[in-house]
Amino acid sequence: MRIESITLKNFKSFRDVCMQDIPGFCVVIGANGTGKTTLFDVYGFLQKCITHNVKHALQRRGKFREVISRGCSEQDNIEIRLQFRMALSGVDRLVTYLVQIWPETGCASSQA
Repeated sequence: MRIESITLKNFKSFRDVCMQDIPGFCVVIGANGTGKTTLFDVYGFLQKCITHNVKHALQRRGKFREVISRGCSEQDNIEIRLQFRMALSGVDRLVTYLVQIWPETGCASSQA
């Protein structure tokens, strides 16, 4: 599996970020407080969503209000889109995994 792109909307310090053409070996550097740890927490969050459910993943991080970016309105949602290549039925395919989470209702949608 090779991650090709990741899009984050309103996830912690990332308001609207899309990283594309991610190389097989990638080093993430930056000053303190720029989102390096948050970037890697996205993968932990997704793992909890898949292994348990979205509610569990949110509760592990202090619920919706602690995960959504500061300054977002009550109508904003969290969106994580991950695109990766993997062999399916012997063919190299691009897979998109999308998680959307809305405030208050705790409703979540995911697609693969």
